Amino acid sequence: MNMLKKPIIRDRKYLNELRDMPCILSGRRGNEYEAVDPAHIGTMGKGIKSPDNEALPIMHCFHVQMHQQGEVSFLREHAPDDVLRAAFRALAREKYEEWKNGY
Repeated sequence: MNMLKKPIIRDRKYLNELRDMPCILSGRRGNEYEAVDPAHIGTMGKGIKSPDNEALPIMHCFHVQMHQQGEVSFLREHAPDDVLRAAFRALAREKYEEWKNGY
């Protein structure tokens, strides 16, 4: 099987843009009392930061909770249905592209 190693993307400009976006869980924007953080998704507590293109805008309080509770457990409990649908659609498209390209 041909397993191409994906490059780790580091993009400070993109992470800064995420700070100006609404939180994917609450729809709120950062303000003088609480910021929106770029939360890296997918490493599940392994102590390894995922690529910057796998970060999402999440209110700081939620980001802290994700670290305390565990990413998957927290997202199962708090992710709105539209976010879950979008995530699964993206996964389905990715799987199709992998299949189509013979991975």
